[in-house]
Amino acid sequence: MYKSAFDCLIQGVYIVSTCTENERAGLAAAWVMQSSFKPAMLAVALGPTRKTAEVMEKSEKFSIQVLDKKQKEIGELFGYYSSRNVDKFSKVRWFESEKLKLPIVEGVIAYFECELVGRFESGDHVIYNGLVVNHKLLNPHGEPMLFSMRDWF
Repeated sequence: MYKSAFDCLIQGVYIVSTCTENERAGLAAAWVMQSSFKPAMLAVALGPTRKTAEVMEKSEKFSIQVLDKKQKEIGELFGYYSSRNVDKFSKVRWFESEKLKLPIVEGVIAYFECELVGRFESGDHVIYNGLVVNHKLLNPHGEPMLFSMRDWF
């Protein structure tokens, strides 16, 4: 049973990660979209007070990782805890992305490496627009996790 029309919007669940030389941060996000075909660009909406948004502003790079539906525990770790208080990457297996050396969680279906090229304030969030500089499909048989408000809150 739906509580609101917003509950009918279908989104994926993604890990957004970023890093500088001295820090890593990441969070679970549902508000991700392709914003351009040529050049390939992706956008993600983040709360501006999030640690991940802070680190992304410094590094000007980020990844978007497509979670498999079997990775609910990882989605919860990255969704329910702050990077200010928990080193989430110490609790999962991960590797560095090929081009921008961003932390990528093992087992994701695919990932995109993006250079930050723009930002737009949107209510209580900031939409970060990134130029895709590399992308990799890791599991062509995976099934992306879907976001439904009632499954998470």
